[in-house]
Amino acid sequence: MGADLDRQQLREYVQLWAVNGPLLEELRDREIRQADTAVSIRMFESAFRIALRDLPPRESSGLVEWQDFVCRWRRHG
Repeated sequence: MGADLDRQQLREYVQLWAVNGPLLEELRDREIRQADTAVSIRMFESAFRIALRDLPPRESSGLVEWQDFVCRWRRHG
């Protein structure tokens, strides 16, 4: 009985997104078209400056460490 309920809930969820997805996309597109880029830049400028001050650039993005991990995993796997 539980699996039937889960499937029904999933169907309802998919149907809800099928109906509301296009409406949400339309809203998003309209908000993007109406956005004032200059105002947005000014709003985020202080946050950006604080991030630059408090979070200096790292020497690595972590990609090198990830690649090393994967190579070690392959050798042992």
